[in-house]
Amino acid sequence: MSDVHDYLLETSQYMCVGLLNEATEKIKQIIEKYPDTCLYHKILGDLLYLQGNVTQAISTFEKILQKNPNFTSALYALGIAYYRAGKLIKSIEQFERIIHINPQLAMAYYWLGISYRHLGEEEKSIAAYKKVIEISPDSEIANYHLAGVYIFRKKFKEAIKYLEHLAKKSSENAEVFYRLGLCYHNINNYEKAVAHYKKALELNPDNARCQEMLDLIIHVDEP
Repeated sequence: MSDVHDYLLETSQYMCVGLLNEATEKIKQIIEKYPDTCLYHKILGDLLYLQGNVTQAISTFEKILQKNPNFTSALYALGIAYYRAGKLIKSIEQFERIIHINPQLAMAYYWLGISYRHLGEEEKSIAAYKKVIEISPDSEIANYHLAGVYIFRKKFKEAIKYLEHLAKKSSENAEVFYRLGLCYHNINNYEKAVAHYKKALELNPDNARCQEMLDLIIHVDEP
């Protein structure tokens, strides 16, 4: 198996320097010798995906799962590939399968959340993001996207809860403070809205949207 080790080392080296075509050819050589090893096919699928060959990547992952239906890594990669291809229902199916195998895999719920959000199924999206937060309370992407769904539904007080948590964990994220300003603005708490708009502009002075919203409050009484 020393030849496999050498091939994998070369594949890894090619990947590290961005030579994906060369890495792909090298892993194909390994597969020719060991066609039944799912891991090598998974690496090939990943390389195809990285090169933008999403359709080929999907086909590769599907073939792996025909042999090994519980190969979680391949299921996860297939779910993401389906998502990138715009096949959201199929993407959801893969992440549901993963959760059935491993209910504690937080990122599977994240992809469910974002997929359901694009399908306009906000309740399912909210439930999925909340599951991420249950498993990983400080997940920035889950708190941020969950707040985004609540803002879309005009449930600003709910959004504030998650944005405030984010602001404590991610104090340099201008968009978090902008969204907090927006939420407080919409519930007529102008003092907090101004404070958060100013913080957002301090972090990102080029945010024209934020400056416009701040001006609406500050100059509200001007003729």
